[in-house]
Order: sequence, then structure tokens, then C-alpha cells
Amino acid sequence: MQQIKLILFVMLLIIVAQPVQAQFSVGLLGDLNSSNISGSAPSGTKYSGRTGLGGGLILDYKITDEVTISLQPMFLPKGTTISYDLPSYKEEVDSVDAEFSYVTIPLMVKVKASKVVYVTSGFDVGFLQSANATLINMDGEKDISENIESMDISVNFGVGFTFEVSSFNLFFEGRYSQGLFNVSNFSDINENDISSDFKNTGMQLLFGALYNF
Repeated sequence: MQQIKLILFVMLLIIVAQPVQAQFSVGLLGDLNSSNISGSAPSGTKYSGRTGLGGGLILDYKITDEVTISLQPMFLPKGTTISYDLPSYKEEVDSVDAEFSYVTIPLMVKVKASKVVYVTSGFDVGFLQSANATLINMDGEKDISENIESMDISVNFGVGFTFEVSSFNLFFEGRYSQGLFNVSNFSDINENDISSDFKNTGMQLLFGALYNF
């Protein structure tokens, strides 16, 4: 973990150390996130997505007119809703809400496809801040952070739209995120019915504004 932090810090120093020209943009972003986990659910259960709001900062460094490196530290919620297949119900019944919160550092490359459209891809290093399991429609929340790995690494793919307004760039972006490693520390049999092997996944809608220096 410390090595990854050091690499990201050095990359940021390299970018900041360059002459301040028009290729720099700094701004704020918001995130509407539909997250889930990928992996085999225990027998009689089903995983479904949960929605959350995140946000953070964005630093863009334009290498060429078509290619931009983007550093995007943000707070990002993840998790899943666990539904049970009960004989007395026709459909699965939502029973447990598992919520994970991360501070993530996406490092993305954006390539212009046209004047307003760009495609983007990169990696995301996330550091777990909290993990809780809540029984829906019942009192009680359990801290399960000891059962979730403290770091998560994901690969991201997306398409965005950007519009120049005076000294600002407004943008909207759809992004898919897929975890690369198992983040579960649960045993094969556990009271929360969470798999011992799963990865975080998610669809994100990002929006924000960048100020061009």
C-alpha cells in the first residue's frame, strides 16, 4: 500500500513541477454510483446493486491536444444488497444491505474522439474507510470492516462529453469499474451470507467542472 501511495505522490509531483501553462485544469466532480459485487452468491441468496453518491477533486494535465492524464481523488461508496429466496414469496426478499466506503485515487487517460466526446480508461486504487452490514427493516448495524480487504484495485472504462464555457470545462461521463482482486475475508460459511470470494463492480455517472489555467 505504501509503495502505491509513493508512486502516486511522485507522479503528482512530476505533473505539478511542469511549467504552468494552459494544459492544466483543476476542478470538482460528483458521482452517482450503482455498485454491486461479482462472485458466486451463497445458496438461496442473490446480490443486487445499491446506489450511492460520491465526490472529489480532479486534476487534468493535457499532454497533447488529444490526450489528457487525469488524477481524480474521491470518496466513493460501494457494496451490495443481499436478497433471500424464501418459499412463501414469489420473488427474492431484500434483507441485508452491505455498504463499503472508500477513498479512491483513479488515474485515467482521456483521449478525444471528437470536439466534445472522449473515451477514457485507467486504474483505481481504493482504501477502505468503513464496511457495514444492515438488516433491512430491522434495527441493527454490524461493522464488517475486518472481513473486507483494506485496499481494492479496479480497472475503469468510460465515455464522456465535455463542453467549454468561458474558462471552464463542464463534463459528464459514464464509467464502468471492475475490481481485479478478491476483497472478501469472509469464511465459506458466515452469518451475513456474503461470499468468501468476490470483487467490487460498479457503474458510475460522473459530472463536474474544470477550471482551465
